[in-house]
Amino acid sequence: MTGSVNVEVIVNILVFSIFFTSASTELMAASAILFKYKESQTKVFGFLLPIWEITGTLFVFYVVNLEGLVPDVLPLLAFSFISYILIFLILYVLRNSIIIFAEMIWKNRVINKKTLYSIYALVTFVLGAMILLIYASFIGGHGINYTARTFNLLNFITFLPDDGFIIGIAILLFGMASIFYDLKVNRFLPLLVIVVGLIISGVALRGLGDYSNSTLPVVSLILFLLIPILWILEPTRKYITNKLVFQGIFAVSIFIVAFSQYPYLLGRTLNITTILNNTAMQTEMFYATIVGGIILFVLTFFFYDIYFEKGKQKEMDQQKNAGS
Repeated sequence: MTGSVNVEVIVNILVFSIFFTSASTELMAASAILFKYKESQTKVFGFLLPIWEITGTLFVFYVVNLEGLVPDVLPLLAFSFISYILIFLILYVLRNSIIIFAEMIWKNRVINKKTLYSIYALVTFVLGAMILLIYASFIGGHGINYTARTFNLLNFITFLPDDGFIIGIAILLFGMASIFYDLKVNRFLPLLVIVVGLIISGVALRGLGDYSNSTLPVVSLILFLLIPILWILEPTRKYITNKLVFQGIFAVSIFIVAFSQYPYLLGRTLNITTILNNTAMQTEMFYATIVGGIILFVLTFFFYDIYFEKGKQKEMDQQKNAGS
């Protein structure tokens, strides 16, 4: 770690960690739908409609904060990934439309609901891969020409740590899905899958850029492993399957990983503190982020507390009706 820590940047990393955690739950849902469709009908489907609104809000919240903090980054992102952003937006609209058609319009009449949700899951995987592609390129810098503001996909994918990072995160989230949605699988399987994902993504991340602090990734690793261990142990399973507890641990782990790269991007060639706004706008955005973040957190807390308690009651009623 070099120099003093910039509080505004740390807050931005925190917002990103929360957004990434929320987006990850959608990728976990996609995994559950493809491999545990029947169980997903009671444990996952009720989660999809409201969480996409939360994820979308967090994304906008993060982008606005980033614009106020580092205005030069968004033009770099826009010019370098314009074609990918357009594809992303088209697929994002398609994905959300599929949910609307499956739940509110066709309702199993025109196209089988399972088919629609399978398409939804596949599109969600593609969207997740695109987010990871952009994130990995900003960490390692491979494929990005900072001066020309261009991106070369071939240069990106031919650098193995880039591929390993995306594959490792995908495997990690696949393992986490069984825990977050409390699916009926072998209790040791999520731990095994998560370990494989952590090894692949950890080695790849090391290749993308040297850690500024080599101790922090170890802390993150412990927290990630704590999730499946708590799920394996019967007395603690009820705590880790609590959506807020799970996402809290997951978000802290992501934050630590992101912070371990501070203050560098693009393979340690760009010090983020050298391109900060450093104006009154940055200060005002910091306070706005604090106030807005508190409001968003409270609303999200009430969503999980009320919506999922209602969902648990509905699931219990369905089980009683099935048994009678």
